[in-house]
Amino acid sequence: MRSLTQTINPTAKPAAALAAIACLAMAGCPSPSNSEKTLVIYHHGSPTPAIEAAQKVFEAKYPDVKVMREKDDALANMRKVTDLGKFADIVYTDDYSIIPPVMFPKYADFWISYAHDKMTLAYAANSKYAGEVNPGNWYKILQRPDVKWGIADPNAGPDGYFSLGQIMLSNMYYKSDIFKQLVAANTAITAVESGGRYIIDCPENLNPKSPKVVIRPDPETLYPMILSGEIDYAFGYMGSVIGEGPEGIRTVDLPPQVDLSDLSLVSSVYNKVTVNMFSDKPDRRISVTLGAKANGLTIPLNARNKKAAADYLEIFLGKVGQEALTRVHITPLVPAETNDLAKAPEILRPLLKQAQ
Repeated sequence: MRSLTQTINPTAKPAAALAAIACLAMAGCPSPSNSEKTLVIYHHGSPTPAIEAAQKVFEAKYPDVKVMREKDDALANMRKVTDLGKFADIVYTDDYSIIPPVMFPKYADFWISYAHDKMTLAYAANSKYAGEVNPGNWYKILQRPDVKWGIADPNAGPDGYFSLGQIMLSNMYYKSDIFKQLVAANTAITAVESGGRYIIDCPENLNPKSPKVVIRPDPETLYPMILSGEIDYAFGYMGSVIGEGPEGIRTVDLPPQVDLSDLSLVSSVYNKVTVNMFSDKPDRRISVTLGAKANGLTIPLNARNKKAAADYLEIFLGKVGQEALTRVHITPLVPAETNDLAKAPEILRPLLKQAQ
């Protein structure tokens, strides 16, 4: 299991009155009077096909409950609950282990890890050197002066910090200073090595220094840029490429030492990399020690319809969700794992096991 730490400034949150006004102005925040007839889900991009499949079955079984979904980056979704005073019944994230430092103990007390994904490099037929790129030379191609590539913002959530971890792991696997050549030379993101471990610092202003690198909030916005020729390559999850990427996007099949997919490599390889988000902002800083790429979710403590959330997740964690995840190259965990079986809804416990 990976470790995370966060320093939180309790005075950084908006005033309660402003939060209430913002909440009522947003469609994703039902009033208490109709909350029992509404299921509010905050989610990121890659599991969308599985979420939609479960929603279809749920709505047929519970026609009186209206499902309201809002898609955003993982950290943004959690901050809506913790900082903006919004209410969600389920919050998904593309990294289960970021739930405790951001939401525990005030806004959540358990997490569920339901699937594994893997990192990849996306490109298209029109990308420069598309006919040459392969698992052994991709990083050399990205270093060529006429090649442009994109990455998700690491301060926005797992999409970006897993991509940085993927690049740093490439240093170790290919025995080449890839991170310095690709990232440090072109952005304000820095890295240091000590005793075989690597620490990556991501300041609030990532400050791309070169047109070679494009940084966007999430990888789904980068894939169309590949097809249009604005960039040639982009880092992302296989699930987001297959589930959210447009037709025509291809992927480079990276080795497990780099793609964060192999559970047996967590302690010996992946855990050697730590990423500090908002590294220059002590009140917002979050430190993530890499583990295998694992999706997660929680039911917030202030959720207004916990029963509907549990009923929906019984479908999502079951065969319907598992099959839909598999279709977009995300590997479901069967059973899913949780940090605390006793705190998970009772109807979900047959689908879960206690994480080690």
